[in-house]
Amino acid sequence: MKWKYAIGNSNNRYQHMVVKSGQGLAGAALRLGRWVKLDDTHPKLVQERRECPVMLAEQLQAAAVFPLVINDTSLMSGLLYIGKRTAIGYEEDEIRAAQESLRALMSSMAEHNKEMTK
Repeated sequence: MKWKYAIGNSNNRYQHMVVKSGQGLAGAALRLGRWVKLDDTHPKLVQERRECPVMLAEQLQAAAVFPLVINDTSLMSGLLYIGKRTAIGYEEDEIRAAQESLRALMSSMAEHNKEMTK
């Protein structure tokens, strides 16, 4: 899986990164099939951050990755990766807002896919 879109990125290195299951934060979300975060609440933040290509390339201090799952099935169509360049962790309301945005994003993607198959 490769990154197709990025907003707020500081460079274009993400275009050359391949997401592999188990590698980095995105790989963990792929492997587990659920959202994961890495911020100042994680005991191995520094080590995990060094092993995450996107966090290094974008100089992120905190990040969370959410799988994009189609219509409550187990089919994953992508990942939503959010990050912070400050060491402040994620608040519960920020995670909740991201999860709510996922629902709208997945609905839009489903509608787009329906239009494309007509």
